[in-house]
Amino acid sequence: MIYTSEGRTYTYGKAYRKGRWGKADMVMDDQVVELLRTGDAPTFCTLIERLQQPLTGYLHRLVGDREVALDLAQDTFLQVYKEISKTSGELKLDAWIYRIATNYGLRYLNRKRLRQMIHLDGPENLDDSLATAGPEDQTVTRILVHQALGRMNPKDSAILQLHFGNSFSYEEIGHILKMSSEAVRKRVARGVEKFRVLYGEASPAQARNVGPQYIGVRRDGR
Repeated sequence: MIYTSEGRTYTYGKAYRKGRWGKADMVMDDQVVELLRTGDAPTFCTLIERLQQPLTGYLHRLVGDREVALDLAQDTFLQVYKEISKTSGELKLDAWIYRIATNYGLRYLNRKRLRQMIHLDGPENLDDSLATAGPEDQTVTRILVHQALGRMNPKDSAILQLHFGNSFSYEEIGHILKMSSEAVRKRVARGVEKFRVLYGEASPAQARNVGPQYIGVRRDGR
């Protein structure tokens, strides 16, 4: 599929990798959605190629388990394939897909907490794969951030990761979680304060310096 913006021509995947956001992006989304609704296989494959890495990364940070995140991402894409033909009118594609993924992630966390409450599962160790390569202090910081997010309400954790980790606006998160943008803004503000408290309990000396850049990566995977 070819997309033209500001006098330049891009393929669908390349256009997104170049970060063609805003109103032009909505025009492209409309065209992509119509192709997806018809079951166009190449467009669906390109959609997976574009979103596989950032969506799996988001789910990994949300549920804390890489293998589970991969499974949930596959479930998400399967659900997208099954349900998109049933949608109608304007569809904010990325927000709709992240809504499906978030619902899968939150359901997994709720089931996990229930199992732990009735002692079917013991406490789990932190996923070692979250300790990314780099300076020791950065690795420790990321581990402490992950632990703090894991102690938060799952929905608040998801909102912070969608906003700071995946660069979604308040309005876009509102579409994902079916909330008003003002409600999202307030949840983000309260969530940041709660996060800082939880992070500070683990590392008081670093609490003032930790920033949203440690919560995740951008939506385009960079």
